[in-house]
Amino acid sequence: MEIAIPHNWHEKLFANNPSLRESYEKYKKDKKPAMWERCANGEVMPNKIYLPPPATENAKCELCGDVGYRNYWQDGYEFMEECECFNRIQFDRNMKKSGADKNMTFDNFCMDFDWQTKMSMKATEFALGGYLSGQWYFAGGQVGCGKTHICTAILHELIKVNLGCKYMAWKNESVELKALVNQHQEYHEKLMEICNANVLYIDDFWKTQQGEKPTKADVNLAFQIINHRYQNKKYVTIISCEYTVKELMNIDEAVGSRIFERSKGYRIEIEKDDDKNYRLRE
Repeated sequence: MEIAIPHNWHEKLFANNPSLRESYEKYKKDKKPAMWERCANGEVMPNKIYLPPPATENAKCELCGDVGYRNYWQDGYEFMEECECFNRIQFDRNMKKSGADKNMTFDNFCMDFDWQTKMSMKATEFALGGYLSGQWYFAGGQVGCGKTHICTAILHELIKVNLGCKYMAWKNESVELKALVNQHQEYHEKLMEICNANVLYIDDFWKTQQGEKPTKADVNLAFQIINHRYQNKKYVTIISCEYTVKELMNIDEAVGSRIFERSKGYRIEIEKDDDKNYRLRE
């Protein structure tokens, strides 16, 4: 089947990309999809002509130039589709926006003590397939003990298997959401983006000003998110929190009990001990 494109449009493309013309001619002759190999100058696949990516210095993805999307012509029309690297790019952007460190991986997680080794082992088990059980990963307790690091490391592993991941810094994004509560459509769209994320990591869940408890608005927002994901086992949820699950239940039993049930088998709680706060170390 011939590739339908606007009259003479392909000539301009081929003039700028001689290797693309060669690929196109081979396609017309052999019509074998297996022939196509990706290349930085663009590619031809059955019934699709991909436009070459923008020239981006030090781009990690040669298919899209780290844009995250690819443009192509098909049957005379131009379309756009997500690149295979889209999840990674979105993750990097979310990490940058939220302030989380994208370099927090399993490889550089400190394991000087048994409690750190236990954190890492449970997280690794979860990242390498435990999440498929429908259970959640919960890390609670002592400030500065590496909860954010180990949970972010899980995200990095799930990105590798092309699961769409969203990082939610509770203290920042909950404030933004609560400010939109009277703008119903915008509030609903942002809330559903969080609720329906394939993988959601809530960092510093119910983080408030020191010494203050979560407000009624915080509890209501948390219940909407937690309950939505609790009802659908396909959603992967990761939570780090300065509270233990028991303390969460004392604040709101409906929220805490759902987290308790779903985190069985993958719940790590580090007892309060300033010696475990690595931020205080020289």
